[in-house]
Amino acid sequence: MQQRKVAIFVDAGFFTRKFTKLIDPDMSVHAEALAKAMWHYWIKHIDSKKGEHLYRIYYYDCPPLSHKVHHPLTNQLIDFSKSAISQYNKALHTALLHQPYVASRMGHLSSTNNEWGFIRKDKNHNFNNLIRGMINSQNIEPDNISLKPIQKGVDMKLGIDIATVVFKKLADKIVLISGDSDFVPAAKLARIEGAHFILDALGRKVKGDLAEHIDGLKTFIHQVKPMNEKDYKVCHE
Repeated sequence: MQQRKVAIFVDAGFFTRKFTKLIDPDMSVHAEALAKAMWHYWIKHIDSKKGEHLYRIYYYDCPPLSHKVHHPLTNQLIDFSKSAISQYNKALHTALLHQPYVASRMGHLSSTNNEWGFIRKDKNHNFNNLIRGMINSQNIEPDNISLKPIQKGVDMKLGIDIATVVFKKLADKIVLISGDSDFVPAAKLARIEGAHFILDALGRKVKGDLAEHIDGLKTFIHQVKPMNEKDYKVCHE
């Protein structure tokens, strides 16, 4: 059986938000357990029965915010470098690097506009309901409000890495976990160079150019369930 090498590219800004909402809705799973659960999801794209084996998993994210800013609701000074979210994200990045065949690629966060938003949405934490006057601001939890910075440099690094992998024939199959149409040139290049290009859009509909320049859609996101205590223990073994 002919072996086929698979390279997996993960757009963290797209993947982590959806995945953690499903597997850790209470935000109670330790970073090490979440990292293992993420890794096990990614390698579902490796079909060993067809002779596939993993070349590498590329994970694209940005370091957490580290500057200081005043909270829009409480006016309290926030040091993001000491926030629970920043500490958790740092721990998650470290834990992911301890997973087999994972390479981390970091961009940077731009927060020049200081735009804020809700971390988790519900009836009391919904921007549209807020501006319509349907929500009393006293019912908003300050801890559920966070700065929404913009990722910079991630898409460029991801595209260059895909090009490098296919030009050097390091992998025969490219799996991209993202929903961003900006990766159309990378998908076209991979196919021109003879690699199969599979997109995991986590169940989202893919339209336009991106749908035209992939070899297939495949996702396992519908199999993801919240982790229970038993799963948590298994992840730590």
